[in-house]
Amino acid sequence: MSTLSTHILDISTGRPAQGVKIALEREGALVARGVTDDNGRIGELGAGTLAPGRYRLCAEIASGLPPAGARRST
Repeated sequence: MSTLSTHILDISTGRPAQGVKIALEREGALVARGVTDDNGRIGELGAGTLAPGRYRLCAEIASGLPPAGARRST
């Protein structure tokens, strides 16, 4: 069994994308959920329960990034 990690960056600023909601799916079924931390990372999705196979990460980008053209405070 394994885990999966992810790292999301806001390419408009080059900074980590914090607060992005992530869903991990396998064959259309939800396996795990997470939210990126201050560094734009989720360290473990699945917590050691992932069997070999094909998975899909679905990111709700709007949940952690400002609208296009908006300024993000620094």
